[in-house]
Amino acid sequence: MPERTILALGGNAFASPQQPLTMAGQFKFAHAALRSLHPLLGDGRDLVITHGNGPQVGHMLIRVEQSLGTAYAIPLEVCVAESEGELGYVIEQTLRNVLVELGRRRPIAGLMTEVVVDADDPAFEHPTKPVGPYYTIEQAAELRDKGFQVSEDVGRAPGELKRLRRVVPSPKPLEIIDVRIIETLLQSGAIVIAAGGGGIPVVREDGQLRGVEAVVDKDLTSSLLGRAIDARLMIILTNVPCAYRNFGTRKQSPIERIDIHTAQQLLDEGHFAEGSMRPKIEAAIQFSGRPNCRTIICNVETLERSGAGEAGTLIEYAAPEGE
Repeated sequence: MPERTILALGGNAFASPQQPLTMAGQFKFAHAALRSLHPLLGDGRDLVITHGNGPQVGHMLIRVEQSLGTAYAIPLEVCVAESEGELGYVIEQTLRNVLVELGRRRPIAGLMTEVVVDADDPAFEHPTKPVGPYYTIEQAAELRDKGFQVSEDVGRAPGELKRLRRVVPSPKPLEIIDVRIIETLLQSGAIVIAAGGGGIPVVREDGQLRGVEAVVDKDLTSSLLGRAIDARLMIILTNVPCAYRNFGTRKQSPIERIDIHTAQQLLDEGHFAEGSMRPKIEAAIQFSGRPNCRTIICNVETLERSGAGEAGTLIEYAAPEGE
């Protein structure tokens, strides 16, 4: 049987940096991304699709801020839940249509997913996760005056300049509440859409769950989920064709095939940006730290060739040093 697979779609897979974010545009981009998955859709493999929500949740925050005094306020974790529902709908409907186009049938199940984080995670004091649109220097100054944190976000494509975006806390995921349900759905033959936007962040207090204002990184959650259900392949789809050494500099060079030890060395050397490629590499190291497991980082255009080892970045298991 083909290996159980986690496919992590970036939130930017549903938007173009050159065009305004719209619902019609999200369906268009989703179709292009999911149509490229045809090698994964026809072999009967267990498949879980996760997705980011950075652009979408940022726009939701703008709506919340602009409607204060007119509509009730919505905290950040509820915006995450709403984006999980929005993009889950986009993916589920589009995937059904793509399967029809390919002449295939499979049940699809979208699941709202809660993810436990630590209330004392240092990320709450040091926000790094970029969300929403890019801002000019003047707009960023206005946001800072209102008490929001804004930071430079490394360009999402080679050679792109740094641009300003709002940043929010991104605590590490510790536990996925709905793992048993996801496992049951997979065993039924369904393609599962889960942990959207990294999942809805919650903390445990006296045996109860409570939402917290944060956005969990979807790649770290995907890695955690993949390990919990014993997936063997994780594919992280982003909008660059691979990971790079010295990204955004004159020394930039593509990373093709490395093991987890080399990946950790490059991480320690600072080759990957916070809130962008860094959590992808961290997620890959965690996921691929088990025998016979590997992670592919690529974009839609190179997905099929990456699966054949001809493109993208492959990060694979290596035995602990000294063994």
